[in-house]
Amino acid sequence: MSLTVRDSLAQAEQVLTQSGCTEPRANAEFLLAHLLHTSRTWLTAFGQEPLPADKQQAYERLVARHAAGEPLAYITGFQPFCNLEISVTPDVLIPRPETEELVEWAAHFFNPAAPLKILDLCTGSGCIALALAAQLPHACVTAADISLRALQVARHNAERLKLQEKITFIESNLWENVQGDFDMIVSNPPYIPSGDLPGLMREVQAEPALALDGGPDGLRLTRQIIRRAGRFTHAGSILGLELCQGQPAAVAALLNGLGWRATVKKDIFGIERFVLAQKI
Repeated sequence: MSLTVRDSLAQAEQVLTQSGCTEPRANAEFLLAHLLHTSRTWLTAFGQEPLPADKQQAYERLVARHAAGEPLAYITGFQPFCNLEISVTPDVLIPRPETEELVEWAAHFFNPAAPLKILDLCTGSGCIALALAAQLPHACVTAADISLRALQVARHNAERLKLQEKITFIESNLWENVQGDFDMIVSNPPYIPSGDLPGLMREVQAEPALALDGGPDGLRLTRQIIRRAGRFTHAGSILGLELCQGQPAAVAALLNGLGWRATVKKDIFGIERFVLAQKI
């Protein structure tokens, strides 16, 4: 006898709870809605409906993957970001809501009608580059990453979202292959101190270490970014960085000493997360 939608959800919630998953009920609903190509509202309204045996088996496999620590976004293959659907794989960092704020802060500096040259360093999935290209229709964006696999994901996203004509992707170890002068540089670089990596949530540890490990104090790549940013910018250019809690003040001080006017911004949780600087 087939289980109902409601019983399947209850069973999945129990499995996820026992695995230590946060928000087990919400995640159980998210996975089943994804499998059935429906909404969580439908699951609630039609919880008495039977779930076919093949769907039940497929659902149990998805739940088992998540219970083993695989992030939801890798299971479903996408993550919402700035009103875009970003494809993700284990080769890229999963876009966070906090990073949406970096896009919003950076975009507010410019008139949407202005022709702009933008550089996104450590682009990963391309989420920042894509969001800025969508919000600033006259911008030309360069997206750089050291990982060829990440760039493949980013290019796929650009093509799927029909933004490929606005973005140039380059393989580059930070500034290595970057050329030009930019009105805005943005980056969400690896910023987790190396010693903190083993203590991260299990799902975060499933993400690529290359996109997380910021060296002993988390600022190894950030220092390289800010020390050379002046060579690729002009007076009035904007530099926007996402960082870890406790880092922004020190980074802002470094930028202020290098000819920038830097300010620290908090995220939606009240944590100092971003540094926005304008070149003087």
